[in-house]
Amino acid sequence: MLDDLDKKIIVELEKDATRPYKMLSEILKVPHSTIFERVKRLKNLGIIKAIIPLIDTEKCGLSTTAWIRVNIGDFHSIDSIEKEICKIKNVLEVHEISGEWDILLKVKVKNNRELRDLEIEKIGKIQGIKDLASMIAVKTIKDDPRIVI
Repeated sequence: MLDDLDKKIIVELEKDATRPYKMLSEILKVPHSTIFERVKRLKNLGIIKAIIPLIDTEKCGLSTTAWIRVNIGDFHSIDSIEKEICKIKNVLEVHEISGEWDILLKVKVKNNRELRDLEIEKIGKIQGIKDLASMIAVKTIKDDPRIVI
């Protein structure tokens, strides 16, 4: 589905998506219109879901990263529970997982108090959730959503 040029465009966009297509065309040595059409195609295919800035969450006051494990009572309600969780501010990732727990969340909050409130007041009140447990990052060495293609 992705050819070499598509991959090169994605790599360049992940480096800095604010650069104009003209600059990308010079870097990749292809016409400006080719870059424009390829990016448009990658968006239409859903390969590029959005072009957004990478934010330093700590500089924005969100210094606590945590993962919350969720157990549910009835597996038939997992879809509706996941949809409710996705609506909650500060929940960055929602994964249905195998093993002892059913869902794994990645969250970023201001501090431990805000994490507690998020767990008890928002996530814990969703109907069908049986149990929660969180793990807090004490130090973040790498936090980069870019992928290698």
